[in-house]
Amino acid sequence: MVRMKVLLFALLLATSSLFASSYQQITTEHTQIIFEAYDYLYAQEVAAFADEVFEELTGFLAHTPNDPVPVVITSKTAWANGYYINFPSAVYLYVTSPDDRFIGSRTQYWLRSLFIHELTHYIHLTSAVGPAKFLRFLGPEITAMSTAFMPGWWIEGVTTYAETAFVSSGGRGDSLPFARIYQTSLAQDSMWSLTQGAYNGPFNPSDRIYVTGYVMIDYLSRHYGLSAFAEINRRFAALPFFGLTPAFKKVTGHSAKEIFSFALQEREKVSLSLDGLIAKPIQGDRFLPASTSIGLIGFVQSPDEGRAVYRYTEDGSTEKLLELSLDGGSALSFAQDSAVFSSLWADATHPSSLSLASVSYSDLYLLDLASLKARRLTHEQRLVQPAISRDGSRIVASSVNGSFYDLVELDDDTLEITTLASQERVSFLQPALNHDGSAVVYVAMEQGNSSLYLLEEGKKPLLLVGPTADELRSPRFTDNDSSVLFIKELQLYQYRLDTGEIHLVHTDPVGIYNASLVGHELFYETYTAQGFAVKKVELKNPSIEQVTFRAPLAGEGVVASVTYPKAAYYDSLQFNIALPFPFVEANQFQPGVWFHTTSLLRKQSLIGSVGWSIRGAKPVTDLTYTYTAGSYAVALGLELNTYLSAYGSYVSYAYSALQFPLISHTTYYSFEVLNLQPQLSLAWNESGFVATGALLLGYGKQTRNERTADFFGPPSFSVSGGVMVQSNTLEPVPFLSTDTQVRLFDSSAMLHFGLDVIGTTSLNVSGNFTLFSFTPMQDGNVKLRLSTSFRFPLGLLDIPIPYGGLTGVGLELIAQSAWYLNAEALVWEGATALAARLTSNAILGGSSVAFRPFAQFAYLLGPGLWQFSLGLDGQTLFESFSFR
Repeated sequence: MVRMKVLLFALLLATSSLFASSYQQITTEHTQIIFEAYDYLYAQEVAAFADEVFEELTGFLAHTPNDPVPVVITSKTAWANGYYINFPSAVYLYVTSPDDRFIGSRTQYWLRSLFIHELTHYIHLTSAVGPAKFLRFLGPEITAMSTAFMPGWWIEGVTTYAETAFVSSGGRGDSLPFARIYQTSLAQDSMWSLTQGAYNGPFNPSDRIYVTGYVMIDYLSRHYGLSAFAEINRRFAALPFFGLTPAFKKVTGHSAKEIFSFALQEREKVSLSLDGLIAKPIQGDRFLPASTSIGLIGFVQSPDEGRAVYRYTEDGSTEKLLELSLDGGSALSFAQDSAVFSSLWADATHPSSLSLASVSYSDLYLLDLASLKARRLTHEQRLVQPAISRDGSRIVASSVNGSFYDLVELDDDTLEITTLASQERVSFLQPALNHDGSAVVYVAMEQGNSSLYLLEEGKKPLLLVGPTADELRSPRFTDNDSSVLFIKELQLYQYRLDTGEIHLVHTDPVGIYNASLVGHELFYETYTAQGFAVKKVELKNPSIEQVTFRAPLAGEGVVASVTYPKAAYYDSLQFNIALPFPFVEANQFQPGVWFHTTSLLRKQSLIGSVGWSIRGAKPVTDLTYTYTAGSYAVALGLELNTYLSAYGSYVSYAYSALQFPLISHTTYYSFEVLNLQPQLSLAWNESGFVATGALLLGYGKQTRNERTADFFGPPSFSVSGGVMVQSNTLEPVPFLSTDTQVRLFDSSAMLHFGLDVIGTTSLNVSGNFTLFSFTPMQDGNVKLRLSTSFRFPLGLLDIPIPYGGLTGVGLELIAQSAWYLNAEALVWEGATALAARLTSNAILGGSSVAFRPFAQFAYLLGPGLWQFSLGLDGQTLFESFSFR
């Protein structure tokens, strides 16, 4: 038995060096850049400016990390993102830039701006100040302790400020649509509080921690100097439990709440009118509709109704036609009888997928408006912002090409993709087709400048407008194809194709984001404090005033690449933290230590605790090692000398498990997976050992039409089954579990069913699948448990709590009972268990971690027993019982 334990421990230590990969690294003075071989050029690009940015930001934040900053680069995504993560601390960069230009159209260099944002996080949050300064002996990640007490606006505010202040142009602070987020809330007298700005709530704006933070840090820097942030942060971290206000008062003489008030008073005000809305205001977004053969239809997303295509009537009412989980209105384009849309999806089983950067795609579907059925057009492509001509004859889209976008055409018959426009370091976005598809108009983005182009069949691209530092967006042909509508700095203009004249068509105090002209009726998207809305106005004669455009920005230019030598990278485990962890044995505390190690790519982890049983004079260990690749996962575990109070003895366990997908399939409406999971475990004590082998096959399917109000998740179905065998009996034990959740009508309430079965020919299985935690009342060789529950969301909330917010509450009413098969006789458990579980959803502002505390009361009808339990995220932490 000792040899087995030594072998398992050796396997745990050796595994980290066995799993080599295609990852490589280059090292600059201040960074360690990690990438797969095909991303070498992007790694060199980041390396060229990494040290310069590092030195700028360390001066601003008054902290210089001692070790090189790990930077992980990935290019196989269909959307833009970036992360700072801890345990261990690292920066993740998605090469793909945002097609919606959410950090501002004048951002000249996506990778640099993204690196500034995430490196600011790293330098800010790894600073060993306050108690962490004296606790570094516990591990490098002890600096994360103050993050839990930081409001989200403090963490994201400095990064959003940095992405604007440390570039020559661009960033969210230089974006008019970003400013409108808080300006409209001020105009509607619905501005959120500073405490609500500590976390992202369930309602618009979804990114308010960035907005709140930028307003605060920008005001702080302008009025109290660039050093004010670092000084407040240092004072706050010394006593993080009391929040930021004491530190704010020491540095500024005002509380954080007062500074927020001052900052908002400085901001430009806008007037807002809800006149002209085509439908009643909602909490959510209505995007520009189109006139089709089935009426005026458009895409809507809201917390209560989810994402769907709606039809509008003349009286202002709406009808839901089709639930469709899309990434905003730009993902959908309407023809007369059809529509094309792009659907984002992630392939977590891809060998290159990481836990924080799954390989992802965006594929096109063609929707028939008469039947509301969709047909898939592409597979494993990265196509966004699709457009279809009014007659449905032609489809174009923007295609991800590294950090930029090409313009491509998709042949509906052959499904071949042809490139229409591609240029180094230029993005071609927001294409629109005329009625018969003979011409396409689109926006070109280069070095922070916008241009408007027209491409007709058989001709070279024609420059209509630009290049200009003004933000141009949303070009669209008028219904007679004689003109092109486009947005300049949120005002609507018209370009006459016959004369080249440009006229101002319409303005809105808040702004116009997209528009279409049907006869003399103008439909346009604007913004409100609740989200995007659509207005309709009768078009007046266009202005004949001369239109001026801002001069183009001078290009920053890409820093000349210095070739850095590359080397192989091995994703080995790194020690993060160790904490005292006394454990309880026979109602007595015993000394122990909990530790945490993971690898930078999150492929590996070794987490556990070690201690000493004083009463038993034995070492006590609980270790879990996992290795996760895109296509499979391995888990190894070891528990030494676990005390079983019911038997007054010690037992040890070792186990291994493997999981790999046999099928993984994602469409626009659902995703499904079929996994195979072989497992092997060993339990032993002084009396001997028992080995258990199991083979599990699991299938799951979940719809993608989840709503924010779906407190208990979307409709889903899962089934898993298998067989296990123990060495002491050699009798196979089959088992099966199914789980089904269906939506009640069109609400977010759910009806849930669960069925669990286990059986043998001779063993007593009553201890399996108990009714909650009640002791079984019958014995049998085969057991079946049936569970039914009603799950009722009690509402979305936006209530600040210490260090975060409460965003939802749900109630679940549960009924369970069981039956046994013994000697061919079916025996009822003799009791039914009823329970009510109240669950809330809370978010820690700084870390943005969601957790779900719950309280449950269960009652066993018949014996009259009750059970009360408290827990977190489905795990019971405290139980109290009545006894017979």
